[in-house]
Amino acid sequence: MKKNIFIVATGTGGHVIPAKNIASLLINSNYTVTWIGTKHGIENKIVNDKRICFKYLNSSGIRGKSIFHMIKGAINLFRSILQSLVHIKKGKPIFVIGFGGYITVPVSIAAFIMRVPVYAHESNSIPGTANKINNLMSKTTFQTFPETFSDCQKIIHSGNPIQESFSNITRPEVKYQDRKETLNILIFGGSQGARFFNQTIPNCISKFGNKFKIKHISGNNNRILVERIYNSHNIASEVLEFSHEMDLLYDWSDIVISRAGSMTLSEICKAGRAAILVPFLYATDKHQYYNAKFLEDSMAGIIIEENHSFSKALNKCLIKLYSDQEILLKLSKNSKNLFPEDSSAIILNNIPELNETYNNTASKK
Repeated sequence: MKKNIFIVATGTGGHVIPAKNIASLLINSNYTVTWIGTKHGIENKIVNDKRICFKYLNSSGIRGKSIFHMIKGAINLFRSILQSLVHIKKGKPIFVIGFGGYITVPVSIAAFIMRVPVYAHESNSIPGTANKINNLMSKTTFQTFPETFSDCQKIIHSGNPIQESFSNITRPEVKYQDRKETLNILIFGGSQGARFFNQTIPNCISKFGNKFKIKHISGNNNRILVERIYNSHNIASEVLEFSHEMDLLYDWSDIVISRAGSMTLSEICKAGRAAILVPFLYATDKHQYYNAKFLEDSMAGIIIEENHSFSKALNKCLIKLYSDQEILLKLSKNSKNLFPEDSSAIILNNIPELNETYNNTASKK
């Protein structure tokens, strides 16, 4: 009988995508994976592996809400703990690993009560409330950034699990070895930031003529509008609503303009690409700003904040990068070396309940 593992993740792609990558590796290693999520969570769109068994909790976050919502959230938390206890009793997981989001708390509490080993993964430079709680119960907490939980012996700097296809992307030394008359720019704002990017960046790019080629991920129902703006300025562009082949888009790109979610930054660094980062203003605890600051302080990215001078700052930055393309090579080489190369293997090799040893592509030895 296959051993069962509980993976818990919901909320954002930054929680769900690394969890999905780990889940695939565990299934390929002949484990059964049960995913604990919510019925309307983003995991239902992103995770389409039919080998994964889904279980749902009725849970809601209570941070930063009204008194009514806090009471309701506390009741839901208690109910979710009871639901989790039932799932754990039936599923008999050998361990539980949570990747962030409020739903990880009741599952971790239930696992702790039933003496099932708990592991946690924190994606952002500023830990979320859920993982601050989970860290109290975890055997090991894995973190993407080196100093998120800096004062605890059970912390391991793992980075973010990235899909294996990113290893095939052209390396910076090859990508930027010659000066280019036309640079390729990949633009995406994510589900939370697409509107600002869609409305602002195409008009900024219009001032550069044929110096840039654009691939712009616009989000749902925005493609035609963004296409019209680029076409009105005769800019060579391709506008996509969404892409399942981000590795190919990164490989094509010379410059990335994006938000600063943890998964996005991990992918940029894995690809080794020069990045202009625009942190989402309303991210909890300003974590996107601090994520981006880690790259900028490491000379691996450039921050441009979303404010009234954004267009002017972006124009100035693009002029500089086009004129001095050595900067692109420096940024990309620094980013390539910023996070651990073998994140998935680091996580899996530090979970003693697993019998296998994984190499730096996270396949079994």
